[in-house]
Amino acid sequence: MLDHPIVDVALGLILLYTVLSLFASVVKEWISTFLGLRAKNLEKGIQTLIGADYATKLYGHPLVSTLATEKKLPSYIGSGTFASALVDLLAHGEDDRSTAETENNVAQLIQNVSGDPVLRRALRALSSTGAQTVAELRTEIAAWFDDGMNRVSGWYRRQTQWIIFAIGAGVTLFANASTVHVARDLWEDDVLRYSLAQEAVSVASTTPIPDSAQATEALLASFPVGWEDEDPFGIREGVPDWSWWTLLAHLMGWVLTAAAVSLGAPFWFDLLGRVAKLRGTGKRPETAAG
Repeated sequence: MLDHPIVDVALGLILLYTVLSLFASVVKEWISTFLGLRAKNLEKGIQTLIGADYATKLYGHPLVSTLATEKKLPSYIGSGTFASALVDLLAHGEDDRSTAETENNVAQLIQNVSGDPVLRRALRALSSTGAQTVAELRTEIAAWFDDGMNRVSGWYRRQTQWIIFAIGAGVTLFANASTVHVARDLWEDDVLRYSLAQEAVSVASTTPIPDSAQATEALLASFPVGWEDEDPFGIREGVPDWSWWTLLAHLMGWVLTAAAVSLGAPFWFDLLGRVAKLRGTGKRPETAAG
């Protein structure tokens, strides 16, 4: 166990990043839902796999269309559902008619692909790996779809990474949460440092992450952040107001906080638990007693 002020300062900062990340994550989900980012990326991924024409047909298939809500495209389609809908489209075609031979013949299903040589080649490649029956082909298609969705997840993460950074910057400025000045206050104030370190250890032992608005708001209120009308930047006595050093320190502090928030609450919560294990019970400052 390490009972050192540096560990307590680190715990305090990590707890701050965790709290701000929770706020940012909630806002990110609101924006993603409003813009339909998951659904749009899913549609783009399916179009990449089977082409725009077959993607339109797939979204009109009952197995998929029933997943949509309020005239919005579904944001998730299971691999089994995708495979079953695609095989059914190939077996029945647009006239919804099929024969037993078509439904049970892999070669005939592939031959039914019209207007999209890319999809036909993909199905041939899947069948060449050992899919001799339609059931086996359906399994191969489901695995192919899962691989494609891994790429879609990457697209979504890259999109939301920029969104979460912008939100993190906004949350940081709104809360005036400068890493530089919070770290300074934690280092100079033994009582504040001890209380926040204790709070961090308590939060680290909580599962799952305390993501309710009341919990995060209460935690944020414990930190030396926020805007003061008389002294908005918390400028210390002897430092000229609006000096280049003061502005630079705040700018650096805001950028560091925004960058940290963009890493996400799960990252900081996991790190909080790891650092909390390094800390002993610690000695309570004498001024905190009573």
